[in-house]
Amino acid sequence: MLANNIKVGVFIPCCVDQFAAQSGLRMIKLLQDLGVECFYPTEITCCGKALFVNGDREGAKTLGEKMIDIYSDCPYVVSCGSGCVAYIKKYFSQLFHNTTFHNSYRQFADKIYDISDFLVNVMHYTPTNVSFPHTVAFLDHCNTLRDYRCMAHPDKAGLCEEPRQLLRAIEGLQLVEIAQADVCCGYGGHFANMFTPISNSLAKRKIDNIMAAGAEVITSTETSCLLNLKSYIDKNGLKLKCVPFIDILQP
Repeated sequence: MLANNIKVGVFIPCCVDQFAAQSGLRMIKLLQDLGVECFYPTEITCCGKALFVNGDREGAKTLGEKMIDIYSDCPYVVSCGSGCVAYIKKYFSQLFHNTTFHNSYRQFADKIYDISDFLVNVMHYTPTNVSFPHTVAFLDHCNTLRDYRCMAHPDKAGLCEEPRQLLRAIEGLQLVEIAQADVCCGYGGHFANMFTPISNSLAKRKIDNIMAAGAEVITSTETSCLLNLKSYIDKNGLKLKCVPFIDILQP
């Protein structure tokens, strides 16, 4: 476990900042309770992923440079948005390879962690005195499964086991696996707006699989996907709840 007062940069992605701010606050509270000194720069809320996937590489590069600079004094950066971390780890190379930020981007990609990865592989943390008496399905995020590079197991693609390990340790929580867990939920950023019928079909398939597994609650390390499924659930009057991953760890 880290020594007390290690400075950890906190990155709250724009989706969490706008739609689930309590998750960001809970992540900070959990880290502080573990003796970590948190540095939260309020002027950073976007990593540039949305710009990158829509073709604005210069805009994405500008935000990337800002992130690299502002967290330069932090040996670790921790986020509650695994999709953003996955983007940084894989695609910053396309923005900064053979530029003046070449060494900085590589160091930054190595030191940024999703909260589940950080808790398990850096802090060696196991939840205690946390209860969540519900049947829970963990929603894997596409980019996190495919693009996240975990320092603890670099030969294995993606971040999959760490959040499940933490959930299994929570008192009363029954974790169930769902069919076609690696298939998209239909969000995909602007995809849900541009191809709504396809997105709805994917959301329906995901929800059907979750309900077939007997889950009461859906959780994920990626808030945007939970928002997408919550929209489908509310529209169809289903008895399912979406709870961000960190909100279960830090009630």
